Formats: sequence, structure tokens, C-alpha cells
Amino acid sequence: MKRIVLIGDQISEDYSPVLAALLKDKAELWLAPKNSGTSVDLLNGLREWVLKRQPEIAVFASRILDTRKICFGENERLVPLETFTRNVRCILKIALEHSATVPVWATMPPVDPRRVKSQDEFGYDNETISLYNEEAKAVARLLGVEVIDVYGFVKSAARDDSARPDGVRFDQRSSDYLASKIAGRLRDICAKA
Repeated sequence: MKRIVLIGDQISEDYSPVLAALLKDKAELWLAPKNSGTSVDLLNGLREWVLKRQPEIAVFASRILDTRKICFGENERLVPLETFTRNVRCILKIALEHSATVPVWATMPPVDPRRVKSQDEFGYDNETISLYNEEAKAVARLLGVEVIDVYGFVKSAARDDSARPDGVRFDQRSSDYLASKIAGRLRDICAKA
């Protein structure tokens, strides 16, 4: 049985129980105990979560916090695109070169722009999220790393009846849907690992 570590944020935490149940015949899923909101957090947690534990598969799920505007009226992001790209490259290279773990990159999901209008949200937008995702996918391709396209899963199943009151986190039905799509990809990856 494969050991998989899922390193992500609150959205990952929401779907991880269903994901673990869907994978129980193929893998043991472990969720990193510290919520990793940005690629900086992923990089900082890499030693503890991957290098020390040596799971067969590590799913890195950096989330939209990287793309958050620093303050109102400005376009500067919490983690600039160049820094994000470097972080992704470092995360994946360290996992590839210093462990026997198969790294997997999971893209950031889109936001629901109809609901992300509150001033608390500091300007998340799907154009920026998509740009960051494309950079991460390019790095992953260059390094031969599998990608789970969470953004694509959400976009292809976009429904008006999916409750995302804050525009970011998913209702239970949507979390279950994501878990099933991710489980399908992880089963394929487990078969190759």
C-alpha cells in the first residue's frame, strides 16, 4: 500500500477525509498537520513532511493565497509570480533529488468571482490564479512531474447551485466531487509509482 502525503490548505483539509476513503484500497493518505497557505509554507515544510517521512507520493497543493493582493488598490501579490515559480521549482527539485518520493503538483482552484467581492478578500481573481497555475505546470512539465489540474476540474464542473458563500471554499458536494476527481488521478499515479 502506498503512503501519500497531501500538503495543502483548508480546501485540501475539506476534501481529504473523502479522498482518504476513496483511496483506502490503494493508499494511506496523510494530511500534513500544518496548513500551508502559500508556496513559501510548502517550501518551509518540505523537510518535515517529505524528506523525513519519505512517503511514496507527495501532493503539493499551494493555494490562492500566493496570488492575493497585498493591499487594496495595488496589484502587487503576496508572493510575486517570479518568486512563486522559483518556489515551485525548488519544491519539486528537492523532492526529486533528495528523496525517493514521487512529487505531484496540484493546481490552485478558481474562485467564484460572483462571491469574492468582499473587501476581506483583497482581490483574488481567476486571471492571476490561472497565470500562476500555468507557470507551475510549465515547471512541473520541465521536471517530469505529474500535475493534478484542480483548476480544470472545478471549471469543467462549474455549477450555479454549488454553494461557495465566500467564493473560495467549497460546499460538501463540491468537496466530494474534487475528492473523486483527485482520487482518480492518484490511482493512476500510484499504479506508476
